[in-house]
Amino acid sequence: MKQLILSLLLHPALLFAQQKHRFENDTLYTSCGYKIYPGQVLHFGSASDWVGFRFIKLKGGYKAGVLENNSVVVKSLSRYGYSPTGSASIDVKGSAVFKDGSKGTLAFSLAFDLAIGRRLPGLPAELIVPEEFRLSVEEAQAQKMPALWNDTLYTSCGYKIYKGQVLQFGKNMANQQNFRYINVRSNITHRSVINQQLRVKEIRDFSFSVLNNSYITIVGTLIRNNMDKEDIELHISFDYAIEDIPGLPSEIVVPDEYRNRLKRDPQLGVKKVQMFYEDRVISKEEMERVKKKMLGQ
Repeated sequence: MKQLILSLLLHPALLFAQQKHRFENDTLYTSCGYKIYPGQVLHFGSASDWVGFRFIKLKGGYKAGVLENNSVVVKSLSRYGYSPTGSASIDVKGSAVFKDGSKGTLAFSLAFDLAIGRRLPGLPAELIVPEEFRLSVEEAQAQKMPALWNDTLYTSCGYKIYKGQVLQFGKNMANQQNFRYINVRSNITHRSVINQQLRVKEIRDFSFSVLNNSYITIVGTLIRNNMDKEDIELHISFDYAIEDIPGLPSEIVVPDEYRNRLKRDPQLGVKKVQMFYEDRVISKEEMERVKKKMLGQ
């Protein structure tokens, strides 16, 4: 529980300034300016969760499959407000053509801002909007937000990961020889990845967790003795793996120009350093040294 709370508190702000959403004259104005109104055609993408849509709740016993990669012509909007979890939402009723060619009416609750997503390049959304309502790579980077575009991952600190690149892994920042921010999915031990290199072959599955931590899946080959040896798949919380605590080694090694570029709360950072010490990842001397550096002493 301690680590869960710290992860939530310490993650850098990923959201950008938006207009306030509102509902006027049968028209919903979302936070990014996208409008939903009777007669409009809404386009939906794939469900972002294995149990279905995360931000769209279908009514009437329908499964997520009837809405996936489908369109709905809006008939009416109602019950604009907030869901029990605090998300802005509205009820939508509309007509759709089902996969068997039949037609029918669908009703669903739509957490519209979340369904649209952060509008980041490469991040799939449950409710698809025109490109004019999505950020460009340059806008995302200016706001220190990650993006995936043209097979290149742009991290929040500006470091780029792309096909053919060689990544250098550093020290694991968790106990028991495991990484804290890198999950090895292949039949390879975490220990065999520490201080090794990987040649990137594929980048996919750009996503955010419920705690707003950004993730990517990287497929590549481990390099041993300057030769590509073993295929490997990694699921990485890349912003944390690159830059976590100033003064401590990172799990993905990057040039110094990309370190310490994200704003951190020093007091919260001190708590996290304390957690590393309690988990026996760093020594007491390292803890005290890093704490002094973070507090500017």
